[in-house]
Parts: sequence; C-alpha cells; structure tokens
Amino acid sequence: MNRGHVPQRTCRGCGRKGPRAGLLRFVVIGGRLVEDQQGGMPGKGVYCCDQDVCRERLAKSKKVLKAD
Repeated sequence: MNRGHVPQRTCRGCGRKGPRAGLLRFVVIGGRLVEDQQGGMPGKGVYCCDQDVCRERLAKSKKVLKAD
C-alpha cells in the first residue's frame, strides 16, 4: 500500500465517501447494531457518518441487520 494512500469508506446512511478515521464503524452482534469504537470487533463492519439522520437510516436498514 502506498504511504500516501488513505483508505476510503462509504457511509451506509447517506453514501458520502471519506477516510476511515472520519466515519464510525458498526457491527451486528446478536441481531443488534453495536458501535465498534476500537475498530477490532469480529464480523463484517459497516461505516456511518456521525450525523443523527445517517445513524437512524443505518439502524432501520434490514440488510445490515441480516449480516449477523
């Protein structure tokens, strides 16, 4: 990986792209959406902006909750 390369992630709420450090990571554990503050929880993670609207959309997303 290039030293100048910054990994990009996409917010599942609004579709905005940004650096991984600028978005929140969530994983599904036991059918519940849990914020992964350390970034090391097992499972497929999804990223979301720190906006209330995006968090609400993510929480309502049936596709995300089926990832468990």
